[in-house]
Order: sequence, then structure tokens, then C-alpha cells
Amino acid sequence: METKITEQIYQQVANTLVNIIPEEWKKIFLYAEFREGYKKVFFYYYTHSRSKPVYSLDITDLYNISEDNYEEMENELYKCFARLWEEFRKQEVEQWTNLTFILDSTGKMKVNYGYEDISELSPVEKQDKWEAENLV
Repeated sequence: METKITEQIYQQVANTLVNIIPEEWKKIFLYAEFREGYKKVFFYYYTHSRSKPVYSLDITDLYNISEDNYEEMENELYKCFARLWEEFRKQEVEQWTNLTFILDSTGKMKVNYGYEDISELSPVEKQDKWEAENLV
């Protein structure tokens, strides 16, 4: 499903990620999961100078960024994906349970939706599985 609204949401996600990451980056891999009563968003990004990706929750420890500022921007991501999830419902399209959003520094983005019920897996199992499939 590609609509003007979903494209606007993707752009807002990209803009928010650019604002959160305090350094030059080359590629971002984001995971979002939504269902009634549960939501989760995290991301990793690669830089030119590091061989390992930086985890989103490590940003405040690595850089001089206040927890409040980070949480405000992170909440923006949650709002974006809540809007996207709701847009699927409004358009009467099967709602995704999780997605992977990939953005490279040239602005190229890719979104892979998942529809399987993953509610029985623990958050750690889901994150480990996603990392193994998406991070090099």
C-alpha cells in the first residue's frame, strides 16, 4: 500500500532519524512492532568510521545528548509508526505486525512489512532474530 499519507509518514520517520543521530551515518536499519497494547521501536545505524553498528539506545551514552531530548525524538518515531499502523486500518489493508525500515544516506528507503503473529516470542528473541537477519 503506497499512498500520499504513507509517503509523508516515511519522510517524517526519515527526518526524525536524521535529527536523532548526532553524527554522519551511511545506513539505518529500524525495527518497529505494533499491535493492540504493545509497541516497540529501535534502530541501528552504520557510520563510515565504525565497523559495528550503533544501537539507538546507546546514543545518549556515546554523545552529549540529554535523555529528555532523546526520548522526545524517540516518541516522534512511535507517533509516526502508530499513524502508519492506523493508516493501514483506515485503508482496510491487512495491518502489519512488524516492519523493517532501511534508510541510506542518499535518501533511498526501503520498508519490509511482516504480518506473522510474533506475540508469543519474547522481546529479546524477536530482537536477536531481527538483528541476525538484518545487521551484517
